[in-house]
Amino acid sequence: MNKHELNDKLSQVFDACELHVQRMNFANSKIKSFLPLSRDNYYELDEESISFIDQFIFRFSKLQDLMGARLFPSILELLAEPVYDKAFIDILNRLEKLHVIESATEWVELRNIRNDIAHEYPASLLERIEGINVLFNNWKKLEQIVENCWLIYDRQVRS
Repeated sequence: MNKHELNDKLSQVFDACELHVQRMNFANSKIKSFLPLSRDNYYELDEESISFIDQFIFRFSKLQDLMGARLFPSILELLAEPVYDKAFIDILNRLEKLHVIESATEWVELRNIRNDIAHEYPASLLERIEGINVLFNNWKKLEQIVENCWLIYDRQVRS
């Protein structure tokens, strides 16, 4: 892929990331008043509030997927780093060394929590509530990672 095509691709990826972040900000503004969740206040939520939690989880998932599948490989490609023959954990480890992400382990843990709460099972309500709280406590990290990638992109485009 030539530099122009890569710039176009990254521009589209950043636009999509921004949309997910905007939607998460909106959902957060609607539900932050009753966070952190507990079993008691979870049962008091109305359908609208639950839909905002669902929207948040959906956008968190979409953003994390987009970052892993398109943003991270494209940023490394922009930096002339080998990507296509690397396992995803190797990509994460490289991004950690470049200070794009704080921790590869933390990224994987957030992904696992997100996957766990994406499915609603009544028997695991407490785990779901705990997972939702973890995502709400950490979603700004995703926004910061997008910003870190943007700074790399901006420096590369200017050079």
